[in-house]
Amino acid sequence: MIESAVVEVITREKKCAPEDINMETRLDELGIDSLQAITILYELEERFGLEIPNELMENLETVGDIVSGINKIRQPDTDH
Repeated sequence: MIESAVVEVITREKKCAPEDINMETRLDELGIDSLQAITILYELEERFGLEIPNELMENLETVGDIVSGINKIRQPDTDH
């Protein structure tokens, strides 16, 4: 569900086909600059009702990074 939502938001923002995106796709390959990344993340925050910390935003390089970051926020590490 998260993966498909991330792909949906990116395809809408970049006006590209979903089949052009996979978890290894680099954001810079899609032409996503920092402002577009913030727009995409804001939409995902709204959709999932969460807040993505700035530290996470700074380390996003691939579509998979966004998906795993959201997963970590939604399911915090309970080992501690």
